[in-house]
Amino acid sequence: MFKRLEQHLESNNILATEQFGFRKGVHIGSAIFTLTDNILTSLNQRQQVGGIFCNLTKAFVSTTLFF
Repeated sequence: MFKRLEQHLESNNILATEQFGFRKGVHIGSAIFTLTDNILTSLNQRQQVGGIFCNLTKAFVSTTLFF
C-alpha cells in the first residue's frame, strides 16, 4: 500500500519540493542545504532574512491519564 501511495504522489507531483525526510534521495542534508542556500541568496541580494524555528520533538507524544 505504501509503495503504491508513494508512486502516486511522486508521479503526479503532489508533494511539495520542500517536503524532506521520507522521500527517496531527499534527506535532512538536502533540507539544510536548501535552507542555507535560500538564506545566502537572499543576503547576497541585500534582502532581510528572519526565521522562526519550533522544536516539535514531543508534539505527538501521548500521555496516559489515570482517573
